[in-house]
Amino acid sequence: MKDKIILVAFFAIFISILPLFLPARAAQDETGEDPSPQLPPIADGTQNGEVGDVKTEDVVFTVLNVTTNEAMELCGLDYITRVVAAEVPASFETEALKAQTVAALTYALNRKETHVGASVHEGCDLCTDSRHCKAYASDERLREKWGDKYEENLKRVSDAVASVYGEYMVYEDEPIVAVFHAISAGKTEAAVNVWGHDYPYLQSADSVGDESVRGYESTKTFTAAEFKKIMSEYSADCAFDPDESRWIGDIVRSEAGYVQTVRICGVLLAGTRVRALFDLRSACFTLKYADGEFTFTVHGYGHGVGMSQYGANEMAKSGATYREILGHYYKGIEYKNIF
Repeated sequence: MKDKIILVAFFAIFISILPLFLPARAAQDETGEDPSPQLPPIADGTQNGEVGDVKTEDVVFTVLNVTTNEAMELCGLDYITRVVAAEVPASFETEALKAQTVAALTYALNRKETHVGASVHEGCDLCTDSRHCKAYASDERLREKWGDKYEENLKRVSDAVASVYGEYMVYEDEPIVAVFHAISAGKTEAAVNVWGHDYPYLQSADSVGDESVRGYESTKTFTAAEFKKIMSEYSADCAFDPDESRWIGDIVRSEAGYVQTVRICGVLLAGTRVRALFDLRSACFTLKYADGEFTFTVHGYGHGVGMSQYGANEMAKSGATYREILGHYYKGIEYKNIF
């Protein structure tokens, strides 16, 4: 009887210490991949990760939801995944999605570290308005946008983002202002020509593939009455010559082809101002008058500075890696990692 008691006790001790000698099993399926392609949960805004044996904590961004006017506290991986999903099609080449990931994280870190956003976003780092910061898609919006391709597209975007997440671009050891736009006019524009401030890494670059992208060229036509109304509401200094064809004056362009200034009805306007007044897709345009109408022919879509998203995709189709894409559009940059 005593021998049986000793044997039972020994077996109990052995069972209790056995897990210490077995390898830990990750919460994954047999392929080694996470079986449920879901975005990281939005909880307290933090997410722990592992790099080698070192545990790290993800960066946290406070983002103003301009629709609800509420501040969201998001872990970086979740925020950047949703930015990429909102900014570019899920069908983009993987290397282009990676380039977009690095650019989006870099831009967000620059805003956070320089506190540029906090001064205009009620204390938040960024906002969800793509015209001011970067686009952002909630899970509800993604389901609506992708429909029955939700799972497939989410996994494609999430995998691309996760593969490079943490990398960001620096110039002189600081996160760069990594702006980007949809389609260039064949060349990207230097930042100084758009915002008046020169950034060494935001210079003009060829973006040849953009010219073959659908939406590269667009037109907008206004009657003389519509044109006159817009200009007269903008400035009381406008002079409307009886000969309507003389309302258009000299146009000065940058080396990249974007309009720097144009004289309209005697008033000198920046190309960016004309773009805003007439709701044009870019500031690279021609303006012609014929038969009582003014017609803008526009090339590209967006401010034209930094990375062209569709240009990046065309480069990826030609075999360029994400770092080759980024190095093409952002001059003289280096890389760091948040982890």
